[in-house]
This record gives sequence, C-alpha cells and structure tokens, in this order.
Amino acid sequence: MGQVMISTSGSQLLPEAAIETLIQQLLPLTTILTPNLPEAELILKTANTHFKDPENVDDIVAIAKAVQQLGPKYVLLKGGHLPLTKSGKVSREKADREIVLNVLVGEGETTLMETEYLESRNTHGTGCSLACELLKHNSPLL
Repeated sequence: MGQVMISTSGSQLLPEAAIETLIQQLLPLTTILTPNLPEAELILKTANTHFKDPENVDDIVAIAKAVQQLGPKYVLLKGGHLPLTKSGKVSREKADREIVLNVLVGEGETTLMETEYLESRNTHGTGCSLACELLKHNSPLL
C-alpha cells in the first residue's frame, strides 16, 4: 500500500526529499498505490509532471494515469476529497455533492467506481479500511 503523505486535515506529512525518494525508488517497485487526490497531485508536482487541475471525470482519470506512469503497476486514486455533481463535474457547492469517484488504472485498463457522496466528519482511517477490504476479499491487487 502507498505511504500516507497528506493527512485528512490537509497537512503534508512527508518532507520533499522523502517524496522524491518515494517517487524514484519505491514507485517502480509498487504493485498498487492508493493515493487520495491531494497526494496524487503532490507526487506529480514533486516529479515535475504536468497535470490539469481537475474539473471533471476525464481530468481525474488523467491524474491517475500520470501517477501510474511513474512506476506503480496499479494506481487506485481515491476521490473522497473531490466530490462530483451528477453530471460528472467537480462540485463547486456543498449542495451539489452527489458522487465520489475512485479510479483504478493499470495494465492498460481504467475502472471507474462511483459511490454516493455522504457528508461525514468520521474520515480518519479510511485508507486502513480500504486496505482491510482488499485483504478480506483476497484482491488480486495485493
């Protein structure tokens, strides 16, 4: 699983030098990386890889693919930090948050996983929950 680089509150947890080491030495050895969107953007910025600020589904998929090009076999980009409207655009207003999009890319395939957006303050440990679910279901990604 990927290293947590940005906390739920938005604080950067790893210094730039550590992120550079992660990109250069660990990503090429990684089977699956599970960044949230702020972590993916930080990885791409540190790697000097251009990306567009996401406005829609295509932009989010492009970010996942760009991170995957840095070495991981798969990237599961978690979309909870950037809810979408029903039409697939990045939500600008709290009232139009409808969808959370998770994007899995790897081996030339892209899988979009949409779930209903739920307002919650209980977001601590969501990455751990994801890892447990993958283990519980004997995911081929592990």
